[in-house]
Amino acid sequence: MRTKLNFTVCLIAGLVFGLSANAQKTIIKKEALPANAQAFLKTHFGSKKPSYIIEDKEILSTEYKVQFNDKLEIEFDKKGNWKEVDGENSKIPSSIIPKKIASYVKDNFRKEKITKIEIGTSGYETKLTNGLELKFTLKGDFTKIDK
Repeated sequence: MRTKLNFTVCLIAGLVFGLSANAQKTIIKKEALPANAQAFLKTHFGSKKPSYIIEDKEILSTEYKVQFNDKLEIEFDKKGNWKEVDGENSKIPSSIIPKKIASYVKDNFRKEKITKIEIGTSGYETKLTNGLELKFTLKGDFTKIDK
């Protein structure tokens, strides 16, 4: 019985390693991004040119990472929907931030700017210039502060 369990564990570990070993990162051109990602870049960054764009293909998923010369980085899912915008401690474009979140930050943290925003299934996470991380629902309602 123990031999079967060890074999099963090794088999699962091998499959997991094999799947992750098949990940393939490729430099691509802006035109190769999904249409949603291209539209997002055009809307929020105009004619600003990325320093590089990476397509990260794995067996079950594909993601895209766009980075600009100022280190601002955007991550997109396989459909081209943004997942994260990270300004590397610099202010990100306010046009990306939902109005309710922007208003909350303006009212409660007047001197601070949003340097990172991430959207997930349960809501938004933002990071401010002072290092605080704020969490919001998908509707933009504030839920808590993380340090």
